[in-house]
Amino acid sequence: DFEFYKKRHAPLIKDIMGPSLHKIEVRRGVSDPQNPNPQYIAVISIWVKDWEHYQKAIAARQQELIDEVPLFTKQMPQVQIDEVAFEL
Repeated sequence: DFEFYKKRHAPLIKDIMGPSLHKIEVRRGVSDPQNPNPQYIAVISIWVKDWEHYQKAIAARQQELIDEVPLFTKQMPQVQIDEVAFEL
């Protein structure tokens, strides 16, 4: 449910992260002739500016995020932590 994600879940992430958040970017999967059914309806990228604060904030309210998952999807979201290797 992309609208739920947009109106409730992404703002919850923003609230939880507080000052550790740099920005959130949410992308919507779109279809094209070669891929009529995108693999993901939504992909969120979260830029963190204070890693230690982020870890504390998420640890304190992690269950709240997990409890929301069934409200917008039937699958557990995949999480990947990465770093910017380079920019052009």
